[in-house]
Amino acid sequence: MPILKQEHADTVSAPLRMDAIASVTDHLVDALGGDPSCPLRRALILTDIDENPGTTQADIMARLDLHKSALNRDVEWLYDHGCILRQPGPDDARAVLLYTCGYAKTNLGYALRYFNNNRSLLKDFIGNLTRLFGSHKPTLRDVKILSVVGGKKSVTRQEIFDSLYNGPAATDNRAVNNLINFGMVQKSDE
Repeated sequence: MPILKQEHADTVSAPLRMDAIASVTDHLVDALGGDPSCPLRRALILTDIDENPGTTQADIMARLDLHKSALNRDVEWLYDHGCILRQPGPDDARAVLLYTCGYAKTNLGYALRYFNNNRSLLKDFIGNLTRLFGSHKPTLRDVKILSVVGGKKSVTRQEIFDSLYNGPAATDNRAVNNLINFGMVQKSDE
């Protein structure tokens, strides 16, 4: 069975250890309805809404420099999955105010413990991870894989799969292969 090594462990780990990154990732997955295929961008949007209760999509676009169509899709997904609430604006019913709620808010709180409850630090962490991946559109599953591989000198595929979210084996295997192809994880003959 091939062993995998993480090439960018030093970049990802500061200031958190790999096991802490894995735990934060688990809490973000739980905040997003248990869906590890969520893009990091969606976790960033959820965190921004939590940091700015009563925000609008226009405000989010300005703060995070996101395209309207991508933001619309992510806000719809967050609403459909019970992560956020929408309320009409008190002065203008056309304005829709967004708030985190329920399990999303609870699990973001767990992730925030690693950042002294500072949402800006969590947003910076998510943004730095996104930049680490470059042109690859990272998911929470990708981050979990890197945190598992980066936390050890070497690891087997099965050890990676055992740490993931009981998803389809083909999906998990494809995620590992994509990270190998993008040069984020290196296959080893050791």
